[in-house]
Amino acid sequence: MPPKPAITLTRSKPGANLAPDMKKILVLASMLLFAATVALGAEEVPGIPGLNRYTLSNGLEVYAYRDAAVPLARVQIVFKAGAVSQGPESAGLFRLYERALFGGPPAQPGSASVKGALASLGVAGLEGGTEAERISYWITLPSSDVARALAFWAGVFVSPTIDPDSFEEQKEAVLQEVESRSSDPESIYEAALDERLFPKYPWTRDPIGSEKAVRAATVASLKTLAAKWFVPNNAAIFIGGDIDPEETRAAAQSAFESWAAGPDPWAQDLPKNPRPGVVRPTWVVYPDPSMPEGTGTIEARYRGPDLAFDLKSSYAADLWSSLVSPPDGRFKTAIAANVPGLGGKEGIVADYVSRRDGGLISISSHFTVDQASPSADKAHAFKERERAFEITSMKTDPSYFSADDYDAARKRILDGRSAATGDAEGMVKTLAFWWSAASVDYFANYPAALAATGPKEVSAFLDTYVMRNLEVVAIRMNPSDFEKEKDSLAGSGFETVKPTNAFWWQK
Repeated sequence: MPPKPAITLTRSKPGANLAPDMKKILVLASMLLFAATVALGAEEVPGIPGLNRYTLSNGLEVYAYRDAAVPLARVQIVFKAGAVSQGPESAGLFRLYERALFGGPPAQPGSASVKGALASLGVAGLEGGTEAERISYWITLPSSDVARALAFWAGVFVSPTIDPDSFEEQKEAVLQEVESRSSDPESIYEAALDERLFPKYPWTRDPIGSEKAVRAATVASLKTLAAKWFVPNNAAIFIGGDIDPEETRAAAQSAFESWAAGPDPWAQDLPKNPRPGVVRPTWVVYPDPSMPEGTGTIEARYRGPDLAFDLKSSYAADLWSSLVSPPDGRFKTAIAANVPGLGGKEGIVADYVSRRDGGLISISSHFTVDQASPSADKAHAFKERERAFEITSMKTDPSYFSADDYDAARKRILDGRSAATGDAEGMVKTLAFWWSAASVDYFANYPAALAATGPKEVSAFLDTYVMRNLEVVAIRMNPSDFEKEKDSLAGSGFETVKPTNAFWWQK
């Protein structure tokens, strides 16, 4: 906490005119109130040397990270919004608002005022955009220009403007994005799995949205959206580089003090996607034109821990993911040895993806397409081996992973964390992600929480999120390979994913 100004009040002599002293008292009291207001919540964040956190009077959080290695600074603004905060009637409106605000995609803004402001900063463009669980933008520039960069972001978001003349043009651009996904193999595949694992609220996984919602949007509906979600008490500013934290806080206060807080847009809890995401084991096959002939992939995907609801299990999920990562470890070695036709240990991937609402566990492998060995049989054998044999053994056999395995797994995680935050750019990027997904405190306290996580917690995680969960098993293969096996796949219970049935809004 910065020191408060010293105030000495002198008592007036009897009969003297008190007006000057009263004015002094009022002025000094105002100074004290101002200092206390702008420094509200000021603190160094334990566990992250060089990071200072401030909360301005309007609720805007400011994180200033000092790293003098390079005379540059990354200035990033983040909102807790995006697909996770939309409904079916507003799916895609955050993406549309973004384009309307910048006059085009953020990397190529068409707005004359935005382009002019960036040019004055010596910045060619900005980066970021609307994602499933955050809306985030950043610029990198000389650290001497941080105050001007903060003023730039304030100019964009404190009093946003939408050009009604270009609104229909921006709407058409988003509608083209919606349409283009129907020809993008990765979008088709991911949408199909999301629609099955998140059947109750699938639109919370889809920042691009639906044609119906985007086409119905108006300038007025975007302004209503912005008034709810683009408020300072739902935002944070992250600044990292060769900066002075107190000067940065003062610059942020100056830039954003006129930004009025709004009602808490998260006053109501997130609508919780159910687990299991499916009511029975689900099998799908996607004839993917991007896959080379003769090669396919098998993936078993489960609903994993959500950071909004089960932080404790997220540490165990991370630790498990690291435990099974070595190609020569027991897990991958056993699967490769017992499921014929896989592409070797190096092609097996087991991972947990952290999300605020939408955590995923994925276990996958490449395989060789062979008409003498049906792909459906490989998929069933793969699922049986990873779940019924290996994960069951992890729970019942204390020697499956040794104490050294646990130590090495923790080290891999912490080494990855260190690599990701080795400079100011990486630190700001990482902090912004965790602020929106969980909290900065979650990230700061993570090493201690990981150290306290061991076999008991990993076993409980596997019991809840694998053994008492249900999965979607998916095959991706070239269409010509699929044509040769489509009858056997259908006979084994595989549903075929197509561009016409993959997306939630097509149902």
